[in-house]
Amino acid sequence: MTASGAPSNETDSRHLLLQLDPKKIRATKFKNRDDRSLLLHDPKFIQLTKSLAAHGQETPIRVRPVKDAQPVEFEIISGHRRHAACLALDASTNKGFPILAIVDAAASDTRELVLKMYRENADREDLSPYETGSMFKRWLDAEVFPTQEAISIATGQSKQNVGRYIALASLPDCILAAFRDPRRISLRWSSELAGAAAARGPEFEAVAEELAKRSPAPSRDGVFAELVAAAPKRRSPQVRAESIRDGGRVLFQFSAHDGRYGIK
Repeated sequence: MTASGAPSNETDSRHLLLQLDPKKIRATKFKNRDDRSLLLHDPKFIQLTKSLAAHGQETPIRVRPVKDAQPVEFEIISGHRRHAACLALDASTNKGFPILAIVDAAASDTRELVLKMYRENADREDLSPYETGSMFKRWLDAEVFPTQEAISIATGQSKQNVGRYIALASLPDCILAAFRDPRRISLRWSSELAGAAAARGPEFEAVAEELAKRSPAPSRDGVFAELVAAAPKRRSPQVRAESIRDGGRVLFQFSAHDGRYGIK
C-alpha cells in the first residue's frame, strides 16, 4: 500500500512507485531549479499546473527517504517543478492532490543524488545555463566534487564548459539584475561578461543599474551589448624594441615587455 492508501507498483528491489502526499516531500538543498521557476506567476509553471489539473500527472517525480524530519518523509531527487505544482493544486482543493513518485533508495549517497538530478535534466535539456552553473557551484561549495575537472569527468561536460557555466553563475549581482532574470543569459556570453565584471568600475555599475530599472525592459541581447560596451577597455601592454644593425642587417634585437627583457 502507498502512503495515501493506493496500491504501490514495485519496479525492483530498490525502487517503488507510490502516490504520496506532496506536503510530506521537501526539496533538497542541491536543487538545480532557480526559485523563479517555482513561482506561481512563472509562465511555464502556470502551464505545467494547468496541464496537471486537466490531464493528471504522467511522469513521476523521483524521491529518496529521509529520517528524523517529520512530517517530511521524502526528499526530491528530480521533479522540483512538478512537486511545486502538485503542492499548489493540493492547497487549492479540499480533496488534496497526491503526487506520483518513484522512491529510490539507491540515492542515499550525496554524489549519487546530485548526478541523478543532473542526468535527468541533461536528458531534457531544459535547465538554463545559469541554473546549471549554480548547480555546479553548489557542488564545489559543498565539496561533493573537489574540482571543476572532477565535475567534468562525472558529467561528461568539457572542463572549459564547466568553467564557463560556473563563471556565469558567479557574475556579480549588478550584472544579473541588469538581465532581470539570470536564466536569460546565454552561455556563449559567459567569458565576455566575466571579463566585464573583472574590469568594472563605477560607470559600468551605473549602466548596469540603469538597465535593471529601464522601462520597458530591453532585450537580453541589448543588455549584453550595452554591458560589454560599458566595460572599461584594458590597455594593451606596451612592447619596446631596439635593434642593433650593421648596415642594413639586424644583428641583435633587444625587447622589453611587461617588465621582462629579451634578446634575439
